[in-house]
Amino acid sequence: MALLSVFFIGRVVLFSLYFERFADSGVNYWLSFLYGLKMDVIVVCASLLIPVILLCLFPKQLKKFVNQFLTGYFLVLFLFFIYIENATFPFFAEYDVRPNFLFVEYLEYPQEVFNMIFSAYKLELFIALLMLVSAGTIFLKNKRLHDFSSVFEIHYFKRFVLFFPLVFVLAIGIRSSFGHRPANISDAMYSSNRIVNEITKNSVYSIAYAIYRDKKYGKSKLDVYGEMDIKQAMNLVSKELNIALSPESKSPFKREEKTHFSVKKPKNLVIFLQESLGAQFVEVTGGEPGITPHFNRLSQEGILFTNLFSNGTRSIRGIAGSVSGNFSVPGKGVVKRNKSQSGFFTIASLLKPLGYRSLFFYGGESRFDNMRGWFLGNGFDEIIDQPKFIDPEFTGTWGVSDEDMVLRAHQ
Repeated sequence: MALLSVFFIGRVVLFSLYFERFADSGVNYWLSFLYGLKMDVIVVCASLLIPVILLCLFPKQLKKFVNQFLTGYFLVLFLFFIYIENATFPFFAEYDVRPNFLFVEYLEYPQEVFNMIFSAYKLELFIALLMLVSAGTIFLKNKRLHDFSSVFEIHYFKRFVLFFPLVFVLAIGIRSSFGHRPANISDAMYSSNRIVNEITKNSVYSIAYAIYRDKKYGKSKLDVYGEMDIKQAMNLVSKELNIALSPESKSPFKREEKTHFSVKKPKNLVIFLQESLGAQFVEVTGGEPGITPHFNRLSQEGILFTNLFSNGTRSIRGIAGSVSGNFSVPGKGVVKRNKSQSGFFTIASLLKPLGYRSLFFYGGESRFDNMRGWFLGNGFDEIIDQPKFIDPEFTGTWGVSDEDMVLRAHQ
């Protein structure tokens, strides 16, 4: 019950925080707690398998070992569940979803993640730490929660016989379905409102399911796409984009677009990639006024795309897509894929034969997400990242400010 209560409290808090987002949606949002209980039961029943095996099948002579092991096991499990529920709130605030594989992927960079959490979520971190210490103290002081000695007073044969119905009950809880297929994360998607569905999910289950999917389908990410004959696909692209097709060429859509501007000498090309500058912050795209006056002015002097959307979920996918023209694909981004570390098309490799020298400025550390290796392996001549900035005006969790990058580029 203690484990279930952690998930219930977390769901109640999320429900309260985002109630206005679905109050008038017309869905029966109270069912979130019923369907959510199913997801919680799956996690708890799976967590109880090891204790049931130890308590039912291990002999009395190992009582001390089992008791110590299960004390540590339940303590870690209890604190882990509390931690994940606490981590859910800032993650939900950022992405409108419970923790998923993106949550796990970020853990590859513990220093950056910890610095970001410490700088942006001090209060949340303090509350989480306080809860973990309090919960751990209560658990250890309450002997009834972690003393299993009395179980071994039951005759071994009785414990052995009891093992089978207990495992059967746990199996039912894990399966949580009497249908042809066991319950899975789609069971939480009971409504047409995405926020309600996300609240219904269980964060631990969501993370575990994401890892499972990645391990199972990690080597065949293209399986999520529909199938189409390659010739049919090429003909379709040629028709829709009005591009002449050269099917025998290694680059069937390669073409030359001649500019109608007279160019006396090659121009310098500067590309700004503004991370997290969404349309909601830009007045000219209907966003909040007063934040981007210079961008608003520049939009009148050039071409402004107002119906252009990203198909990626992280900055690195946008960065790679901007310099290579490559769409985001399921799984790992292109910068981390083995076959894209060299010989992969980028604007830098295109311009190099024309005498261009390409630099990539990054305010943080370029080792993050393998950016340094990927850029240098695909046409870029130099990387200027955080360690190469001298006396920056401002340094945050993820590196120096945009102003510092512009000043460094001028040098």
